[in-house]
Amino acid sequence: MGGEFNARVKPGATPRIVLSYPDVYEIGVSNPALQILYARLNDTTPAWAERAYCPWPDLADRMRDSVVRLWTLESFAPVRACDLWGFTLPHELCYTNVLEMLDLAGVPLHAVERAGEDPVVLGGGPAVANPWPLAPFFDAFFVGEAEEHLDAVVDALGRDGRVARLRALAAVPGVWVPGRSDRPAVRQVFTGFSTSDPVLQPIVPVLEAVHDRAVVEVMRGCTAGCRFCQAGMWYRPVRERPVERVVAAAGRLLHETGCDEVSLLSLSSCDYGGVAEAVARIRELRPGLRVSLPSLRIDSAAEKLGLFAAGQRGSLTLAPEAGTQDLRDAINKGIDEAQFDEAVRAALAGGFTGLKLYFMIGLPGETDDDVRGIARMADHATRIAREVGRGRARVTVSVSSYVPKPHTPFELEQFAGEQTLRRRQRLLREATPRGVRVAFHDVGVSLVEATLARGGPGSDRLVEEAWRRGARFDGWSEHFDVRRWQAAAAATGMALGEAGGEPPAWRDAVDARLDARFLADERDRGRAGRLTEDCRDGACGACGVCAGEVGMDLLA
Repeated sequence: MGGEFNARVKPGATPRIVLSYPDVYEIGVSNPALQILYARLNDTTPAWAERAYCPWPDLADRMRDSVVRLWTLESFAPVRACDLWGFTLPHELCYTNVLEMLDLAGVPLHAVERAGEDPVVLGGGPAVANPWPLAPFFDAFFVGEAEEHLDAVVDALGRDGRVARLRALAAVPGVWVPGRSDRPAVRQVFTGFSTSDPVLQPIVPVLEAVHDRAVVEVMRGCTAGCRFCQAGMWYRPVRERPVERVVAAAGRLLHETGCDEVSLLSLSSCDYGGVAEAVARIRELRPGLRVSLPSLRIDSAAEKLGLFAAGQRGSLTLAPEAGTQDLRDAINKGIDEAQFDEAVRAALAGGFTGLKLYFMIGLPGETDDDVRGIARMADHATRIAREVGRGRARVTVSVSSYVPKPHTPFELEQFAGEQTLRRRQRLLREATPRGVRVAFHDVGVSLVEATLARGGPGSDRLVEEAWRRGARFDGWSEHFDVRRWQAAAAATGMALGEAGGEPPAWRDAVDARLDARFLADERDRGRAGRLTEDCRDGACGACGVCAGEVGMDLLA
């Protein structure tokens, strides 16, 4: 691979930066964060940003056998020769792939072992919400959105010597250097989002990518306040791009990529204030052009589905999350049966032939009746599908196991545990009516995720031991083997599924701009089944994000 259309080549440019998404090319090449950083670094700074992805196990094994080091896709130079190696860390299941890539590149696994010729290894992305499980393997972490600080990062790389570079990086807002920073890094918010353009010249992949379409990020952040959701807390506040800028970007992207589909990207695309106008005007750009809204909330989806559903085919995902009203109120989802009914009918009437319903089990306060409620909602949707879809529509149910995440109101809740989750899976299978397909997330994967999501200092030993026992591509079902992690846990004296303890260690490294009193109050409100209104529609919830330089003026 390499040589893609819109790939940047800047021979002789310094410093040299390698950006990596720790998964295969087909997954990583379409990652929006990597596309943003790649374009901004190459187009607005003197640095040359290149890319490297994680080779599939068979290729990795051949590389080791032949002593071939991991290379970049732009210059085909060894990754180890760069000045900075930046990893986007999307989730906990990619951690062993990070070690795999470091090893394949010939870069020492541990930061303390690196010498002057080794690159500075920097991590970013949502998993940096708790950096401890990876802290010894990284020289530094960037917390939050980096767009406004890339010049400072590039400038730090111009210093002579590794120590000087790390000292300069530690002074950049949002950077946490393990063992050097004396205070938590404050999550950075891109205040210029609304007045900036999305990526207009994205890399066009040479292989079929998981998201092979033109992407326009229309909105960043979500204030719906779902108490289980890390993204809804981590990306606050809400910022929107004007419709004119969105439409112009879509037209440019169609020219630059040749795609026949435009995706309006955000955490909840239907909440974008200009969604109706944007969809209508983008459709006018080219006959037969598809416009997709990849992320929908049920309470806003029913109203907006009619804007784009006509003539659509394929499948649509709706996420009630919980099977009963009481539990939905506890997690602040807030949608009722009438809204669910309306959204299902709107989707099927609009032409969608498949409907996927997403739920979680293991939520705090969950009962057996809540689990049976999932089956009742699936049965109700199936009946609507027979009525509205005239037998052509299929309903499937996807069920994952809830994992408490840092910087959320439920961050200190207990993980349900393996036995409880497996029992509830059996209960749901028995309660689900015939004709409804139910797919369950692997409980073993959730055990690992729950361990790493809230792991404290020392949890890195579990990651390294699992990798040395062969763990890699843990996000892929064909490669994940919980027995490797169980053996690693036994060898390191750790228990899978348990948190790192209280007070939470991640607050020593990361300040997410969320007031601890807000998180505690939301936890109490959840236990009482009390809803909290979206601050875009009602009163400020005093979460703390809009204080100081961020400001309420960023809210759309």
